[in-house]
Amino acid sequence: MTGDLRKVRTGDPLRIPAPTYNAFVDAAHLARRIDSDTGAGPALRGPNEHLILVRNESGTDLPRFGILGIDRPIIEPGPEGNTDEFKRRAALIGAAITPTDEYVGRFVVAREPIAAGKIGWSVIRGVTPAMVNVIDDEHSHADTYPDEQALRSGFTGAARILWKEPGSGELLALIEMGPADRDRIGARLGSATLIEGRTFGWLYEWEEVRLDGDSFSSTFGQYIRPGGSAAEGWLASNGDPTKLAFNRYEAHLSVIHSQGGGTEGFANGAACLIPGALENCPPRRAAVPMLHPIPEDVVVELRAERTFQAETRFVFEALNPIVLCDMDVPESWYG
Repeated sequence: MTGDLRKVRTGDPLRIPAPTYNAFVDAAHLARRIDSDTGAGPALRGPNEHLILVRNESGTDLPRFGILGIDRPIIEPGPEGNTDEFKRRAALIGAAITPTDEYVGRFVVAREPIAAGKIGWSVIRGVTPAMVNVIDDEHSHADTYPDEQALRSGFTGAARILWKEPGSGELLALIEMGPADRDRIGARLGSATLIEGRTFGWLYEWEEVRLDGDSFSSTFGQYIRPGGSAAEGWLASNGDPTKLAFNRYEAHLSVIHSQGGGTEGFANGAACLIPGALENCPPRRAAVPMLHPIPEDVVVELRAERTFQAETRFVFEALNPIVLCDMDVPESWYG
C-alpha cells in the first residue's frame, strides 16, 4: 500500500492505482465522521477511561456523549452464540432508556457519534465528559431517568459529577462513572421466623421498595413496589433462606453480659437488661419485658454484607417492640 502512495511532480501523467484511490476514500470517510461531531476529534482513550464497543440499537443516531442502556452482549456464548468470540472481545448492545428504571446504574456514554445500528466506542467506567440534565445546582451525582435519553442529576447515582457548566438544563459535565451502589436498599419487612435455639432473634422476609416522590400519585410519600414487568430486577427474599435478613440489634441478645446482683442467668432472656432493673430481678412472678419481632410492613434500610464463609447476607437495624408479659418466671432463668 505505501508504495502506491507516491507524490508526483508537475507535468507527470496522473495514474491513480486502485489501492491509492481506496485509501483516499477511506480518509475522506474518516474526516467526515470526525466533522459530523461539530469538529470534534476521534475517540481517544483517556488515562482513566474504560472503553467498550457498543452497537446502537436505540433506533436513532446517538451523538457524542449521549447515553445508552446496557442491554446484553452482541455475541453470546452457548449453542446459539459463539463462545470463542465471546471470550475474545467484550461488546455490548445499547438500548434506548425505557419508561421504567431498568437501566439505573447500567449505562454507557458514547465516546464518538454512533449511527443507529452501528458500532462505536463508549465509556463504561472512568472519567469522561457527558451531557447531564442538571435539575439542581447542588446535585452531586447523575444517573439514567425513565424515558429520558440523557443523564439526570441528583443527590445519588452511579456517576459522580466532578464539574459541570454553570446553570441548569442539559449541560456538559465531567463525570466519574462506576458500578451502581446496590449494597443498601429500601426494603419492606415480611413475616419473621424465630432463629432456632435463640430466645430472641428472628430471620425476616423482605422485598425491595422505593419512595414514591410523585406528588400527583395516590401513594405519594409512601414506599411502594411496582407490579408486573416494572419490578423486573427488584430484589426480594421470596422464601429463599439464604436471603432472609438479620436485625443487627438482635445479634447481641444471645450474649450474656456481665451483670451484678444475681441477674446473670436471667440476662440470656434479656428481661433484666434494661436501665433500672432491680437487684433481685426477676421476682417469682412479674410483668416481664419480652422482645417481639419487627412488625410486618415496616420499611428499613437493608444492607448486603459478606460473611466469614464469603456468602452474602442481608442485615438491617431496627428497635424491637417490647411487650410486658405477666408470667411465672422459670427458675432456669435465675443465676
